[in-house]
Amino acid sequence: MLAMSPPSRDIVLSTGSVALVPLDAGHLDDMWAAMTESAGALRGTMAWWRDDQTKNDIAAWTSYAESAWQQGTLYAFSVVDAAGGRYLGACSLENVDATRASTNLSYWVRSSATGRGIASGAARRLARWAVDDLGLARVEITMVATNAASIATARKSGAVFEGRLRNRARWSGESHDMMVFSFVPRDFTSSAG
Repeated sequence: MLAMSPPSRDIVLSTGSVALVPLDAGHLDDMWAAMTESAGALRGTMAWWRDDQTKNDIAAWTSYAESAWQQGTLYAFSVVDAAGGRYLGACSLENVDATRASTNLSYWVRSSATGRGIASGAARRLARWAVDDLGLARVEITMVATNAASIATARKSGAVFEGRLRNRARWSGESHDMMVFSFVPRDFTSSAG
């Protein structure tokens, strides 16, 4: 059953040495630093990346994310080191559709923290929360077909590969094939959860 009202923004989702905490304005400086550090990796693989974006653009998006949480359409989390609080990246449920009981899950990790299983652990933890706490029936992960790191992350998270959608996305004047993975409730029925 779908959650009737948005969950509290006091939530912390833990997984191993990282925690997912709701994105808020207090994360802006750390998020901006991580995005700047990771520009080379984000460029060309994330539809939202723009070389000309400013810190004010990110502040506006952060504000939007906080209001969208209250509407139940977007749950944006910062991924932080559980021990020290260092900003590591982001993991979000976007386009939450209560009618279809589905969402799209996205993730990114700053370049200096990749290769440690942070994104795959965060993705799996957030997908499980979407299924168990929000009552969603489908959590979809899509990425541009050339993003080998994101594809590996989806596989490592336990998401099921569903296929390649030709010319599914378009940004910067170019069409892109997208890879589609998903989680559904039965993916979490084992004790491995």
